[in-house]
Amino acid sequence: MKKSGSITVFTSLFLAVFLLVFQVLLQSVQIGGGRVQAETGVEEGLYSVFAGYDRELLERYHVFMVDGSYGTGVWKPECMYQTVKKCMEESCRPDGAISGVRGENLWKCSSVSGAITAYTLMSDEHGRGYCAQAVDYMKETLGIQGIQLLMKKYEQQKDIFEQQEKRGSDIDVKQSMDSYEKARKEAGQNQGQDPDNTGQQPAVVQVPADFVNPLDVIRQLQKKSILALVVPAGKELSQKGLPKEKRLSRRKKQTGMGIPFYGAQEDTVLTRGIFQAYMMQHLTDYTSMEHATDPLRYQLEYVIGGKNTDQENLKAVVYRLLAAREAANMMYLLQDPTRQAEIHEMALVICAAIGFPALEGIVSLALQAAWAFGESLLDVRQLLAGGKVPLVKTGSTWMVSIHQLAKITELLKNSRAVEQNGMTYQEYLGILLMTGKSEVQTERTMDIVEAVIRGMSGKENFRLDQGVIYLEVDMGVTFAEKRFSLQRDYGYAMGSD
Repeated sequence: MKKSGSITVFTSLFLAVFLLVFQVLLQSVQIGGGRVQAETGVEEGLYSVFAGYDRELLERYHVFMVDGSYGTGVWKPECMYQTVKKCMEESCRPDGAISGVRGENLWKCSSVSGAITAYTLMSDEHGRGYCAQAVDYMKETLGIQGIQLLMKKYEQQKDIFEQQEKRGSDIDVKQSMDSYEKARKEAGQNQGQDPDNTGQQPAVVQVPADFVNPLDVIRQLQKKSILALVVPAGKELSQKGLPKEKRLSRRKKQTGMGIPFYGAQEDTVLTRGIFQAYMMQHLTDYTSMEHATDPLRYQLEYVIGGKNTDQENLKAVVYRLLAAREAANMMYLLQDPTRQAEIHEMALVICAAIGFPALEGIVSLALQAAWAFGESLLDVRQLLAGGKVPLVKTGSTWMVSIHQLAKITELLKNSRAVEQNGMTYQEYLGILLMTGKSEVQTERTMDIVEAVIRGMSGKENFRLDQGVIYLEVDMGVTFAEKRFSLQRDYGYAMGSD
């Protein structure tokens, strides 16, 4: 029996509306799903870019960056863009490589394009990005409380040291010696006349047969190299250096694009103290035994001095330490009645030896400066030998007697570090670092870091001013003939927010 069928107008309209709604829903699902895939793709792309950080830099100095030249030394931001674009294309599949049930492009994606809209480099704004990462690393390893206690200690010592340096600038041993020589010469020219115009005979002072004028000895020491006097015997000085043309801080640098990003803003004083702790942990100094193959051996000294060679930087540090020690030692001599009596007694002997008793006042001043200088030479030598020296001297920590001053050369040759309370050479370097400018110190630290990494095999083209630490992209993608824009960013410092 043949059956017949029919469909009502209502059913026809219902099916038409249903199919229209289904088509709209399907398109919405395609667009929504496509956008999720696109967002996933751009984020995967950024993660892929920043997963390519420099391993040697992280292992040695615990900071992240992506080499924007990819080992060539030539800036190539397009490589980062292509990485992001490729990840988006693999996620959205505009070529239909992953398709729907019937083989069609599931997300109806027809194109992916875009551009890099911003990036921040490690060297931007005097290395703020480097400093930010170094600070984050130190906070994780040492903790804020430990660093604050360390800073408090250094701040107190820094105040004393700066006062000593200020006073040291007013103490000129050479000028005191010049005044002594001038007065001695004038007295010689006026020999035969009553030297003090009093008509009184000076007291008779007996001069030992083997007496050596300590002022003459100090006069000769001033003509010698300062490093030859304070560097311990048998200790070879580094011959290495870092010429200006090889320094990051001296050349024209690649700069970032857009508004730079460095993470959360830190308190300036705290950040400076934390970065100082970072430098002292990661950079070598004169007393360090590790990393002997580095382009610079005296790295903390370079941060402080900024000179071309290790020896010049060590000399700059030694001169600053010597000036501060002279002031500290001079203040002790002025306040100690026993030492003043010894100075007066020795001055009388010197005046008798040279035959000019009236010069006792000038000789006393010169002898006081010379004694402080001699003690300061032994202080610095003690520090370089690995010993300790207190910021403020006492009778128990004073090392050179006034009778040994004429034999100071032998003392310097034969002296070794003695056990006493005080501060080490590294601790004095920490104080010197606190007196410097943070931006300058960050750039000089980066000079060293770049030179060290460049010295590694296959890293000859390494440049910190091509190190990307933050990247922003604006990617466009088309779904079902509708264009969408996605702006995303990522950076190593973003976790500090």
